[in-house]
Amino acid sequence: MMAKKILVLGLGNTILTDDGVGIYAARELRKMIDYPNVSIMEASLAGLQLLDLVAGYDTMILIDSIKLPGGKIGEIYRIEAEALRSTVRLASIHDINFATAMEFGRLMGLQIPSEIEIFAVCVADTETFGEKCTPAVEMAVPKAARILLERLREHLEGKKTAKLGKSQGGKWRRS
Repeated sequence: MMAKKILVLGLGNTILTDDGVGIYAARELRKMIDYPNVSIMEASLAGLQLLDLVAGYDTMILIDSIKLPGGKIGEIYRIEAEALRSTVRLASIHDINFATAMEFGRLMGLQIPSEIEIFAVCVADTETFGEKCTPAVEMAVPKAARILLERLREHLEGKKTAKLGKSQGGKWRRS
């Protein structure tokens, strides 16, 4: 049996303060591992532009930023991919969200990962130009990288190491 191909994708924009947290976490993770069937990528893309990156992988672990009303800055959340299915829509080809892009890729016959895990760091500022995260978000980067490493080990070695917190409405879980 061939080892499954895993993609860890850090999303964001490193010149918009906290928006770069997904990329910074991916960079930190890259220092921790060297698995031949794991690719760690960084992207400042969205929508259909993601399809070229994710096609051909069996599993994808995504890390990004998120703004949550009442959320604790620096807290890391796990978002159930199934929770995004209800957001599949196509109002404009220029405004395609993540769930719609993945579904479109499947319909087009692309090998879209069958397992998708999404982690997001609650952030304060994604609009100010700056190449450094706010302090609480910067402190979350190593923790996010450790969570990603735990999830990778679980996928690769079959170990259950990641501890997830309470479900919040069936969609969000704190890690």
